[in-house]
Amino acid sequence: MVISLGTRRASVIDDELTASFAPGRTILELVQTKSSRDALRPVRAVVEIVRHAGGLMPRALLGGAFTPSEGEADLLIEVQTSGEDSTGTPSCRSRLWTPLIPGLPDEFAQPVVDGFIRRPLPAGRIVVDRAAFDPVESSPLAFELAAELLAIVLHAMLTGREVEQSARAAIEAWP
Repeated sequence: MVISLGTRRASVIDDELTASFAPGRTILELVQTKSSRDALRPVRAVVEIVRHAGGLMPRALLGGAFTPSEGEADLLIEVQTSGEDSTGTPSCRSRLWTPLIPGLPDEFAQPVVDGFIRRPLPAGRIVVDRAAFDPVESSPLAFELAAELLAIVLHAMLTGREVEQSARAAIEAWP
């Protein structure tokens, strides 16, 4: 699904294999959260965002899998990065514009963690293993917003809420 709201666009899909990359390092963050009483199943999604802001078009593609845990009170955020190299061939399919470079440079890892902390999932483990970027247009804020959107989409999928409505509300709230 593609959502367009003026200068803000986002795509939400189940998975994007062209956004797979060889992990360079992994960042782990443990966050206290609420355990869920619902019977939850593992879910996966990929989001892509573009925000037109003057001459800039911040872009980010981010995806991962969430596995809930019963009886736990913590959320483990696992963000795989592609290292410091921000070069490569744009071979990741984009539903919003030109192809992106698969990977998550180290500079965008902490903003991804921050996005998940701001929109925490229930107890369990989120593994970010899909990402793609534009060497000019991507930014830390774009990846933070993408992580927030991914958390919202995964939570909607977990709880049976309407994914498009949840995503649309999040996009409307972007700064």
